Amino acid sequence: MANKVAGDLYFDLDGQLAEIKRQLRQQNGYSFDPKLLKSHLQNAIEGRFTSATGTFKRDMRKEGWTLLENVPQSINSAIDGVSFLKSGEDYVNGEEMVRRARLEFNANYGQEDAEWLLDHQNLIPAELRKFYLVFPGTVWQCADGDRHVLYLYWGGDRWILLFHCLDGVWYSLDRLVSPRK
Repeated sequence: MANKVAGDLYFDLDGQLAEIKRQLRQQNGYSFDPKLLKSHLQNAIEGRFTSATGTFKRDMRKEGWTLLENVPQSINSAIDGVSFLKSGEDYVNGEEMVRRARLEFNANYGQEDAEWLLDHQNLIPAELRKFYLVFPGTVWQCADGDRHVLYLYWGGDRWILLFHCLDGVWYSLDRLVSPRK
């Protein structure tokens, strides 16, 4: 049991340090947040870790990825797609897209919601098939340190779950998901 706890702490610390490294290597300045970095460092120093959990059909931990953030499923009805771009914007970086999803649009849905929608594809309106449906509430980190969020893509006859790096850009064909009102 002690070895399992020590192993869990190791992976929690590894995730914290990876997030610190990710923030330090940001080149464009859009997402560097000194307060967030200080918070991560303080948590690591004090031995406090946030352990994201989740039950997924496509569990990337089996492929060596680390689950950094996850919100539990809350969608249980038809959805709409919401643009996160402001007037005159053609794209934003991933960090800004996530920030807007969480703070401006209350559209912070995760992988459990996406997987539920895959099982209930009839609740995704046909007019959304031309968009990529983004779920920023679940953040994974792959072995090389890049962070990813998932999206649903219409593959011609069904929706498919894929991942996109947050260091990339997000365009006008990307939509946040929101329950239909």
